[in-house]
Amino acid sequence: MRVLLAVDGSEQSAFATEAVAALASVSHVTILHVVDLPRLTFSMLGPEIAHDMTGMAHKALQQEGEQILSRTLSQLSSSPFSPTTRMEEGTPADLIMSVAQEEGIDIILMGARGKGQVREFLLGSVSQRVLTHAHCAVLVVNKPVGTLHHLLVAIQSEEDVGRVARFLKKHPFPHAAKITILTIVPIPRSLLRGGASASEEKVEHALKSAEEFLDRAVSQVQTASYPITPLVSLGDPAQTILEESKLLEPDAIMLGIHHPSALTRFVLGSVSHTVIHHSAFPILVFR
Repeated sequence: MRVLLAVDGSEQSAFATEAVAALASVSHVTILHVVDLPRLTFSMLGPEIAHDMTGMAHKALQQEGEQILSRTLSQLSSSPFSPTTRMEEGTPADLIMSVAQEEGIDIILMGARGKGQVREFLLGSVSQRVLTHAHCAVLVVNKPVGTLHHLLVAIQSEEDVGRVARFLKKHPFPHAAKITILTIVPIPRSLLRGGASASEEKVEHALKSAEEFLDRAVSQVQTASYPITPLVSLGDPAQTILEESKLLEPDAIMLGIHHPSALTRFVLGSVSHTVIHHSAFPILVFR
C-alpha cells in the first residue's frame, strides 16, 4: 500500500506521522511538504526592496520546509521502509491531491488543523478540500494514534459497501483489527415510544430492512478477513455516528463522502461535514 504523508510542521502533522506505523501492508511512503508562499506586498518600500523581502521570505519558508522534512524522516527512522521526500511550491490542497494521483497513492495521511472556535475554518483550508476531492482514501488525524485495531465504519448504500470492501482488501490495518459496521435508520427514536402502533410497524419494517442490508454488507466485506460486528441504530445519522463513537471509542471512524447535490452543502455532504468537524476520533474517508 502506497502512502502519501502530507506534513506542515504542526503537532497534528506529527500525529499523522506516528499513524504511519499503525497501518499495515505499507510498501512505500512519500513525505510531502508544500511551501505556500503568501502574497506579500511591500509597495511602500519600493520595487527593489520589495523584491529582496519576497526573496528572503521565500528562502526562509524553503529552509523551514527542509527542516520539517528532516524531522519527519527522523520520526520514521525505525520504519521497515525507506521514505522519499518531496517539497513543492503552490497551493497545499491542490498539490497534495496532484502528487497523490501522480504517484498512485492508496491513502493520504495528514493532520487536522485548528482548535476551538476556529477549527472548522482552519480545517476547511486544506484538510477539508483534500477529504472532499482526493481520488483515494484520506486519513485525517486529530490526536495521537497508537493503533488502528478497532474501526467504526458508517455505511448507507450499496456503493459504500463496495468501496469499503475494495479498500479493506488492501489490508490497510493489522490482522487483529476489528470492524464495526454501522448503518442508521434516519427516523426519530421517539417513534418507538408511545402508542402509535402504525408508526411502530413502519419503524420495525425499516429496522428489518437495515438489518438485511447489513447482512449483505458483512458477507461482502468479510472477504477482507477482518472480524466484523454489524450495528443498526436509529436517529439523526451524523449525531448517531458521533454518539456511537463515544460509546465504542474506536481508533478511527471510516465514512464515505456523499454529495446530495451539485452544491454539496458547502463542499461536504451534511452527514460527513458534521462528523468530520465534531469527531473526537481520527477520520478515514474511503472511496
